[in-house]
Amino acid sequence: MKNIRQFILILFFLLTTFPAISKIHNTTFAYWDKPDVDFLYTLPKKIDKDTKILFIIHGNLRNADTYLNVWQDLANERNVILVAPEFTRENFINFNTLMMSKSNGDLLKDETLYLNDSIEYFFNFFKSKYKLHTNTYKIYGHSAGAQFVHRYLLITQEPAVDQAVIANAGWYTVISDNNYPYGIRNIPVEFKGNQLKNFLDYRISLLIGSDDIGNTSLNTSEGAMLQGLNRYQRAENFFDYLLMYGEQKNLPVRWKYQVVEGAIHSNEKMAPSAFNILFYDIK
Repeated sequence: MKNIRQFILILFFLLTTFPAISKIHNTTFAYWDKPDVDFLYTLPKKIDKDTKILFIIHGNLRNADTYLNVWQDLANERNVILVAPEFTRENFINFNTLMMSKSNGDLLKDETLYLNDSIEYFFNFFKSKYKLHTNTYKIYGHSAGAQFVHRYLLITQEPAVDQAVIANAGWYTVISDNNYPYGIRNIPVEFKGNQLKNFLDYRISLLIGSDDIGNTSLNTSEGAMLQGLNRYQRAENFFDYLLMYGEQKNLPVRWKYQVVEGAIHSNEKMAPSAFNILFYDIK
């Protein structure tokens, strides 16, 4: 009997000491003329007028579940819906360029697969499904996901983004006369001049790991190598170019740049710093 009481006390202690992990839900988004996209997502204990939404964009491994698990541990007690879409290799092999080009620079002509506006569709889906009051979303992308996020915010007209973090992108679309995806010339969708001003004006934080200097899975095409020899150099050069462009055009640049000390090319190492940025106003 004594052992049973001890077991019950220990069990009670464990249950009351550690917060319960939110259940992971899944659903398939099919409300458009593109291949279906599966969502993994978690819900807060209660959805109310203050509930926010964060989209988490995976890297080239397409491991949306792993990404969500990392963020679930960080945000478990916060009033936020975490959504991790999965862009499968079968249907969206070049999701990092919004399905508009290959990584070697060859443009893709199938406009039915282009992913500009995709997050707006996803956001409206969740806003309607859970009757959210918020009119904006937050978004995080790591590695190829960071490539997706910065190109998405550059090319999409008036996204409902509140704040974004891009971490450890392998290469970038620079505001230059180089052809897409390395520059903005010949972007295969309508592209208006005010989008550049908006792009600089968004609250975007560019994060790079101090030790992300390897070349594993690094794009070594000519256009990418011109941006730097590794991800660390490319992040630094891209941000410097943004500042220079803003100064030349007399436009404010609201981006922030942060080196995460000791971090390699790892979502798990970068997510805590991104969490501190994105969740400052989420209780």
